[in-house]
Amino acid sequence: MEIHHDLVVLAKSFAVALAVGLDVLAVSVGVGVTRLAFDASIRVGSAFAASEIAMQVIGYGLGSGAGRLLGTVATYVGLILLAAIGGMMIRNSFRDLSYPTFDATRGLGLVVTSLSISLDSLGVGMALPTVAIPLLPLLIIVSATTTIFTFVGLAFGARLGERYERSAERTAGILLILLAGWFAVEHFV
Repeated sequence: MEIHHDLVVLAKSFAVALAVGLDVLAVSVGVGVTRLAFDASIRVGSAFAASEIAMQVIGYGLGSGAGRLLGTVATYVGLILLAAIGGMMIRNSFRDLSYPTFDATRGLGLVVTSLSISLDSLGVGMALPTVAIPLLPLLIIVSATTTIFTFVGLAFGARLGERYERSAERTAGILLILLAGWFAVEHFV
């Protein structure tokens, strides 16, 4: 009986990690279109995984009740941030190169991008106590899957960037806006 329970908890943990990871994969493709250097890929992968884990922990701490409201608000804020990042990337693709551009791989740009994809994890974290998923095993699985999905997405995005090099930043921005719309529709349906 105990083994069955452990397998159910493990299956729930993998399902949550997969759902969180697919968001990260999609955004990583959009960021990867700009063909990042290896050190930037490591920064992005680490930041995405760290932000997903931090939001899960914060959400878990908030639990339920008022946490459900915050989870819904956090999802909307994440969608708006994702679309805004896409808009900034599109705008920057039309600028002269002498102007500073939005950089999703370092500084404030990396923080904003990481937060935009991890705010939905706040809501997921708040639901964890109600579905009896222990936090530590989930965090281990989420950190591994998020990192893997980030690198796969960045690599796939880089391949797209090779094909569409002249408009890579514009393409990345369009992808991020489309993803924000897709996630919004998914959330409402």
